[in-house]
Amino acid sequence: MNDNETINISQNIEQPFQYKRGGLQKNNYLLDETTEWPCPLCNPNSQHPNQDKHLKTERGVLGVVKCKKCSLIRINPRLTNPDAVYHGKEKDYFEEFKLIIEGKKEHHRDRNYLEDLNTISKYKPGHAEFLDIGTNTGSFLRLARNRKWNLTGIEPSKSLSNLAKEWWGLNIINSFLENAELPTNHYDIVTMTDVFEHIVNPNELLQKVSSIIKKDGILFIKVPNGKFNLFKHVVRKKVLGREGTNDYDAYEHVCHYSDTTLKQILKKNNFNVLECKIALPVQIPMWHEHVGQYYQYKAPFFLDWKGSLGRSALYHLSKIERIMCCGRIGHLAPNIICIARPSK
Repeated sequence: MNDNETINISQNIEQPFQYKRGGLQKNNYLLDETTEWPCPLCNPNSQHPNQDKHLKTERGVLGVVKCKKCSLIRINPRLTNPDAVYHGKEKDYFEEFKLIIEGKKEHHRDRNYLEDLNTISKYKPGHAEFLDIGTNTGSFLRLARNRKWNLTGIEPSKSLSNLAKEWWGLNIINSFLENAELPTNHYDIVTMTDVFEHIVNPNELLQKVSSIIKKDGILFIKVPNGKFNLFKHVVRKKVLGREGTNDYDAYEHVCHYSDTTLKQILKKNNFNVLECKIALPVQIPMWHEHVGQYYQYKAPFFLDWKGSLGRSALYHLSKIERIMCCGRIGHLAPNIICIARPSK
């Protein structure tokens, strides 16, 4: 059975269910689907990659490497077009989200999205022009509708942008940011929530943001912590004696930032960091392992109580770790939030 086939839940219950994704990701890739690229932080214009330390390989041929010069973790080789995994069929995405759309279930990231919006509100509580980059189906932006913001989203997947318009009535531009015709010096708030790690041209993207954001505007970025992914990988390999199959989500997450490398790439592109903090963990639901569908909505605590407690414990320990590391975010923090402002 492939990723896009429908699950018949009346089939033999002894057979494991395969999660039917809306996206087009595969378990394994071939080299002709990949490309090599230099480190975007310290050597973005080089025709040859830096000397990298190889950490592991995921999904057949996707290499996880760490730049020896700046310590940025990236996927090399990476998929040539990693965004293509989000160009699935609208009907498949609907099946994945329908209970949320119908208002019957809560999205499993809603707590995280509300934390993001409350952080943004501290800096821009009043009327503001708000641009969300990589809007996906609009799950994040839909929760911002009751605030004093004029909302616009930008999403390169036609399927996802259509659904965000249809489901939530959002104003969505179907385009990559770099190709979109947007007014200069216009936006008070620009957000990338769980997006920046997907970007293969982060310098070009940030330069575009710099041109459209107001001088007193804020850029909000939330990413998985690259140090945390490294921590998971090492624990599984050295302590548990097995390789994690998807520690780095290598098919879609092409860069894995720490607080240090995230601050560096923002500074390089003329942004001053105002705040960098530890974000709440994402409590991943487990429905896909039991019914093959509805991955997006929250599952009861008992389905994954060990994982849930473990993520929460690491989150709280990461705050202690940060104090011990003199303010730097360490290996136990699952996600990083960064607020920045144009320096020019």
